[in-house]
Amino acid sequence: MLLRLAAAGMLATVAFTPSITYAQEKGEVAALFTGAITQGNWDPPGYAAFDKMAKKYGFKPSFIEHATYEKAPALLRQLASRGVKMIICHSSGYSAAIQEVAKEFPDTQFVLYSYAASTGDLKNYTAWSVNWDEYGYVQGAIAAAASKSKHIAIISGEEIPSAKRTHEYTLRGAKALVPDIQMDAVFTGSFTDVAKAKEVATGVILRGADILLPSSDLADAGIQQAADEEGAHTIGAYMDQSASYPNAIITSTVLNFDKSYDEMGELMTEGKLGGTIYQETLANNGWTLSKPFKHVDAKVETAVFALMDKLAKGEMKPD
Repeated sequence: MLLRLAAAGMLATVAFTPSITYAQEKGEVAALFTGAITQGNWDPPGYAAFDKMAKKYGFKPSFIEHATYEKAPALLRQLASRGVKMIICHSSGYSAAIQEVAKEFPDTQFVLYSYAASTGDLKNYTAWSVNWDEYGYVQGAIAAAASKSKHIAIISGEEIPSAKRTHEYTLRGAKALVPDIQMDAVFTGSFTDVAKAKEVATGVILRGADILLPSSDLADAGIQQAADEEGAHTIGAYMDQSASYPNAIITSTVLNFDKSYDEMGELMTEGKLGGTIYQETLANNGWTLSKPFKHVDAKVETAVFALMDKLAKGEMKPD
């Protein structure tokens, strides 16, 4: 049985799946998602990895959609109070809430996926932190290499830690390849406002940007639509989106959600979660790019993967 919790009021809507059995259940694990698990490009692959992990390790899974950062402390307290063994928060924006609540529930394991600079010395707060420095650096290099106007743009939702980090290193990667590149960096303030994202994207295209880097989750659809309509190109985010936007996407960043969530389940089962930050990098297969590249010269793909190989081997650093 999958227990699906509504973030507003924590009222349960139960979806029965009689064909699935969680043999020898080891307790409940829960996950918080900023949006819907069926929409966008951030929460759906994260939920799929979470559910896969729960099945494999015999946990009873529950999840909360549309769990805002403001409501997160209350949601975390309610989950921990009812005995949830491990609570996974699928966004760096939840880090403050975890640090606030985890110390009140030492017997509950709190886990964050995306980015964490510190766990505050809490032994029950563990993080899987994507290396957004190299991620941003690589996508900046792709955009700069592909841009004919020497003008690119990155469009994000809310100003959460991972997004700020990505913006900084995207510019570094772009300037490393094209020193006089111009980059517009915009926060729309929403991960879900497709119309606003499209409006912003259309605006930066009219100002001369020909490569757009969507980083707004569900709202990315608006950015992709604008690029498609105005003849600009983009990079898909977090999962391979090329089939959805074939006229716009050059390549997609692909995060290895399955790897990260499987490690969460394994360490929880073994009792080895304990305040560590695990880095997800090119070197440990934490993320990669889809290929072949489209809409650009083949030399761009060759050059970018050569750059990624050097980063993975430690032969160069994003900064």
